[in-house]
Amino acid sequence: MDHVKRYVWIGLLLGWISSCNRYTDQQPTPDTGPTAGTAQALIQQYPQAQNTLFTTLVANQLWQATFTQQRQRYQALVSPTRLRTVDQLVEGSLPDSLTRILRSTAVWGGTFSNPRFRQYTGWYTTPFVSGPPSYVYADYTWQQQPYTARWYIVRSNSGVPFYYAELLPFQQASYETDALTDLPESIQSSLRDQKLTFTYATISVEGFNKQQYTVWVNQQNQIWELTYNDAGQLMAAISPQAEPPIQQIDQLPSAIQAYLRRPELAGFDLSRAGALYGYTTRHTYGSLNTYRVSLVKEKQGWLLLFSENGQLISRSFMTISY
Repeated sequence: MDHVKRYVWIGLLLGWISSCNRYTDQQPTPDTGPTAGTAQALIQQYPQAQNTLFTTLVANQLWQATFTQQRQRYQALVSPTRLRTVDQLVEGSLPDSLTRILRSTAVWGGTFSNPRFRQYTGWYTTPFVSGPPSYVYADYTWQQQPYTARWYIVRSNSGVPFYYAELLPFQQASYETDALTDLPESIQSSLRDQKLTFTYATISVEGFNKQQYTVWVNQQNQIWELTYNDAGQLMAAISPQAEPPIQQIDQLPSAIQAYLRRPELAGFDLSRAGALYGYTTRHTYGSLNTYRVSLVKEKQGWLLLFSENGQLISRSFMTISY
C-alpha cells in the first residue's frame, strides 16, 4: 500500500504518552491525524500496543495502524472513534496448503505479500487471541492490479474440510458497519428520501481518498444491495428477488459480452446450477438496470457486476478445494 501512504504518523498512540506526533503533509487536503477517540478504541482492545504507526487511507476518516503487542505484529483499520478490524501479521511465506489452492486457477501467477490472520471486526464479532483464525488474508498483485486474497475453511457434516479461496472485489481495505452515520450524508439523505430501512454496509477503500459503499437496505420487505461510488452516485442495485436466470451469454448487452471475451475468462460459462456465486440475473431498480454475472469452470467462479452500458462495477473470484 505504499502508493496510499500520503501522510505518516510515527510514534505512540495519541494522548497515551505525552510525546509529539510527527507527520508530513504533502497534499492539498489537510489531515489532522487520528483523534484521541481513535487511540482509546485501539488501547481498549490492545492495551499493550507499542510502536504504533498510522498511515492515512482516507483523509480525516480512516487510517491503517501497525503496532506490536507481546512480540506480535498487528495491522488495524481505525476511524476517528472506532477500531474497525485488526489482523495479526504473519512472518514468512503463506502455508503451502493455502497457496496450492490457486495454482491451477485462472488467477495464478500473481505475487502475495503481507499475510495476516483476521482477529477482530468491530461490528459482528469479538476479538480472540487464542484459538484458530477464522480467515487468512494477504495482499495479492495480479495483472499489475492490487487485490485482497482471502482463505477460509468450512467443514461438511461428515467432517471433511472444504478450502475456499477468494479474490475480493475491493483493493486496499474494507470493513463492515451497522452505523448509518458511517455513510456520507449524501447517501444517508438518499436512503431517507426513498424511505429505505438501513441494515448494514461494507465500506471499501479503492485508493487514496477513494471509497465505494455497498449498502444493504429493506424496501417494503424486499432486500436490496445498493452500490455507491465515492461521489455518492448509485451505480448498481441487486436483490435476491430477481428475474429468472439468464441462460445464454447472447442474452446479455453487447458491451458485457465483449468484456466476457477477456483472456482470464476463457473457458468460463454462465452458471446454470447456482454453484459458487449463484445465477446470472438482471435487476431493475427504478430506471437503473444492473447485471449480476456468475461464471463457472470446474471448481472456479467469477462474480461480476455490470451497469447496463457494460461498465464493470466490481468483480471477485472464488475457488474451492477438497
